[in-house]
Amino acid sequence: MRSVAMTLTALLAAASVMFSSPARAEGPSSDYCRKVTARAEADAALLFAPTASVQVIRYPQSAILDSLGIQVGRDVQPRGSVSASVVDIYKGFGVLDAAKKDCARQDVAVTLQEILLQRDEVGRRVAYERKLAFLRDKEPEMQGILGTAEQRFTIGSATLIEVHEIRRRVLELSSKALDAEREVETLKKRGTRRPDESLHALLTVYEGRSITYEESVEHVRNLAPWRLSVTGGVTAHPNFDYFGVAELSYNLGGLFQHGAEARATEARAQEIKNARYEMRQQIEGLQRELTAQAEVTRKQVALLDGELARVELEREAVAKTDAPNKPHVAAALALEVIDLGAERVFLNALSERQNAIGGPK
Repeated sequence: MRSVAMTLTALLAAASVMFSSPARAEGPSSDYCRKVTARAEADAALLFAPTASVQVIRYPQSAILDSLGIQVGRDVQPRGSVSASVVDIYKGFGVLDAAKKDCARQDVAVTLQEILLQRDEVGRRVAYERKLAFLRDKEPEMQGILGTAEQRFTIGSATLIEVHEIRRRVLELSSKALDAEREVETLKKRGTRRPDESLHALLTVYEGRSITYEESVEHVRNLAPWRLSVTGGVTAHPNFDYFGVAELSYNLGGLFQHGAEARATEARAQEIKNARYEMRQQIEGLQRELTAQAEVTRKQVALLDGELARVELEREAVAKTDAPNKPHVAAALALEVIDLGAERVFLNALSERQNAIGGPK
């Protein structure tokens, strides 16, 4: 009776899972996960459901006696039965769990694969967004400088050439803002990812989830040698009656299977860490690239800092002079500071993102 109760409990649990599947309710986030989940549910449905069978047994014409001399069958005897396997039901839960772990692994794998495909664009979207924001913020100042130059020309204190030079510089800066905006939109349309975590963190998550998935598959496969089933049925000849069978069996090959499965999982773990076609080798190569690029970008930022310091000194020197073209030179230097500042914002953001994504942690 205990085996029957256990089987009924397992069947009820399996039915509740199949009819209110959380995987379907939540909705897998990708086509891959929808495929894996659907196939797991298909396999689980076969593992959860009982097996119905019909038998027609023909006994020899001579009576069949058991060891006590009691006749146990004769002629043709039809039977109908239903059999449920507790191990299969447990295995069905394992199949669904393995599908969830596979989806979790694949989600991180896709993120890493997309970053590898977009390796030349890592950090550029954020950098262009910050450059665009900087230039948009400076737009009123640039228009103010141009307006002042035009007023000076109107009253005769500035030449047309000086006004044209200021107007050209403002136009160049406005064009750079439009170029940055175009780059941002282009990168958005390409679906360029902006990972919030470093490659090291993503790789650690990917490898952890990959091993967890392999272990879940190993667990399901290790159930293969076991069988615990309960069968109940009826027979209509010679008299209507019912029968039941509870069976527990174990394939002795399981004694060797467990060790082989453990070795397979360990080999997969080493493959994930060492194979050139796996993520670790590719991601570590990209990390080295990003670290080197970030170092070069930081040197460029240092050069711009030096140039900005020089221009600021020149502005201070101009402010102390009484040269007739002092307003024009001051305006030109102010626009130069904006231009250099925009480039510095871009390079600094790019370096930060390259270092954050490609860094060791």
